[in-house]
Amino acid sequence: MAAIITFSNQEKNTHNSHKFAFTLKPTNYGYWRSMIKSFLTSHNLFHYVDGTIPCPEHKVTVGTATTDNPSYTPWISNDAHIRTLLISTVSKDSYQHVQGKTSREVWLSLERAYAPVTTSHEFTLRSQLLRITMKGDEKPIDYLCRVQGYATALANIGEPVKDKEVVMLTLAGLREEYNV
Repeated sequence: MAAIITFSNQEKNTHNSHKFAFTLKPTNYGYWRSMIKSFLTSHNLFHYVDGTIPCPEHKVTVGTATTDNPSYTPWISNDAHIRTLLISTVSKDSYQHVQGKTSREVWLSLERAYAPVTTSHEFTLRSQLLRITMKGDEKPIDYLCRVQGYATALANIGEPVKDKEVVMLTLAGLREEYNV
């Protein structure tokens, strides 16, 4: 394995200069993952997240001498930078799922929370969509975005909802709010 060097300040500034216009929410994991993976890949950072560049041992032994591994500290610094990039794109609602001490562990914790295509995950999303109603102080556009968020989340796990179902559920939720 080649020696790992710490990202330069110029590299860090380049990574940080890209301000994301989105955050990970419970309903947009597919979009978030696609955008973040593309960004990390384009900056040669995804190998930390996918485990291709694992954390090197803290110490190395050559013959009988044990010394500090020169790649360890740069890896820790680089990984912390990537972890910060990931966490900076997570909404308050999704932050509860951020777990781990490395960027890979954070990535996997978010994947476990949002990517499982299980019957229970589908059932939960469908139930939330079926029960959705407009909140008393909610703007109609915010309500429509919530409805669309659930429909998108279902589509992201391969269980799309037909447009006419979304319209009917939206109208039903409005009808309940306005007692029509």
